[in-house]
Amino acid sequence: MVSYGIAKARAKANRADWNARTEITKAIITWADSEYEYELEIENEDGMEDAEFTAWVEENAEDFAKEDAEENSTAFEKLIGIDYEEEYIDDDARFDAEYDAYLEFEWEGMTGR
Repeated sequence: MVSYGIAKARAKANRADWNARTEITKAIITWADSEYEYELEIENEDGMEDAEFTAWVEENAEDFAKEDAEENSTAFEKLIGIDYEEEYIDDDARFDAEYDAYLEFEWEGMTGR
């Protein structure tokens, strides 16, 4: 079993961008009716990869806007644009979670559970 410190040092050595990467967490679809502009937020709840999430949002943006218009008792006229919000990935927290899972797996393997 590799100690926490050694495992984390190895992980950081293999990543020049440790704690410097971002991921898309939300899409903001702007659409309009005859009088106003509206914003609809779509969360990346399933943790999709950036390319997968943006493709899914762009493919379904008009349907999402029409559904939102119906909920707001108005008529969808046009899609204005899509913006994305990004957050930094906390590699330290992700590493800790993966290391804890690794330790649990090792423990279960040694105890025969």
